[in-house]
Amino acid sequence: MMQRYPQMPTQIPGTDFLLEVIERKGAPQLLTDRETKQRRGLLAKIHIAKQQMRLNEGEYEMILRSFAVATAADMTIDQLEKMVKLLKHYGWKEIKRPHKGASEERLVALRGRCVQAARELQNGDKRLIGLAEKICGTSQLVWCQSSVKLERLLAVLGKIKKDDESHPYPAPPEG
Repeated sequence: MMQRYPQMPTQIPGTDFLLEVIERKGAPQLLTDRETKQRRGLLAKIHIAKQQMRLNEGEYEMILRSFAVATAADMTIDQLEKMVKLLKHYGWKEIKRPHKGASEERLVALRGRCVQAARELQNGDKRLIGLAEKICGTSQLVWCQSSVKLERLLAVLGKIKKDDESHPYPAPPEG
């Protein structure tokens, strides 16, 4: 059962309308770093949803009032999860953004591993160019800025190496 904070009716100045004012208690105490990160993520989702759904202050305040809090910062993790679920019910769609590009050091390291893996294959240089063009969209590894594509290329090169070891090609005729 949800704990309700003490509410005090207050008259809105210039009107006869009574408004329940929710006393702010502050954020609940968190026990672990994981809870802190989870809470920050949920608060971020709520504020992003508020912005994307173009909720005005009155609409947002009514949603908060249904949870008996003055601000989202006063909500427990359970309440935050329920609010995110409610916002999704109202039509908000969470958009997962891809992480920003990999660091240049990581890209350089992956490219180096791809070149090294290709060197261990028969006709590795030619195979690398063809595979890079197919997987990365360019025959020049230095132009590939996607760590995901480079990792895929590395996986394919590893699979080819494994297949070549289990089914070796006959030696080319000397002549």
